[in-house]
Amino acid sequence: MKARWKIKLTIYLLGFGGAALFTVLLIRQGATSVGTAVATAGWGIAAVAAFHFVPIFLDAIAWWVLFPREQRPRWQSLLWMRWIGEAISNLVPSAAVGGDIVRARLAAINGAPMATAAASVIVDITLGIFTQVAFTLLGLALLVSATGHGSLVRPTLIGALLGVIAALGFYFAQRLGIFRFVGVVVTRLVKAP
Repeated sequence: MKARWKIKLTIYLLGFGGAALFTVLLIRQGATSVGTAVATAGWGIAAVAAFHFVPIFLDAIAWWVLFPREQRPRWQSLLWMRWIGEAISNLVPSAAVGGDIVRARLAAINGAPMATAAASVIVDITLGIFTQVAFTLLGLALLVSATGHGSLVRPTLIGALLGVIAALGFYFAQRLGIFRFVGVVVTRLVKAP
């Protein structure tokens, strides 16, 4: 059985499982109650879902840039892989980084060299950490300037410092060979019977 067929089968099985779970929850909670809650939120739900497409699209383009030109998959494929990875990381509570491993595997299955796929995901995560710290500090500065309250400055700066230390630790872990380790893991996942 080819790896692509295994992934499609898994997606179909999980999709049917999700639909069945949704149906059970809908019946248990009452379709009327669920319908009322959705109607109360109105088109805001669709707007939030549609807006979430923007950061996923920009993340996929940023990931696309990380690949060397000769090994670069189509950006549409990376958008799909990013979407799947995001869904896994957000929806499976025990797999906060599971989506990133799945992204690397999908990129390798779709033709990117395994080492390049794993390295691009690791660099993408590292850049995401630094970007998050920068946005946190910018948000803190805007909050303090808008409200004049500085009570959140100390905890936020401590959190940002811890984030930078974690990112530096992640960088040094990369330098010490995490690429090889992740490469071995992804290779085993791709070549699994």
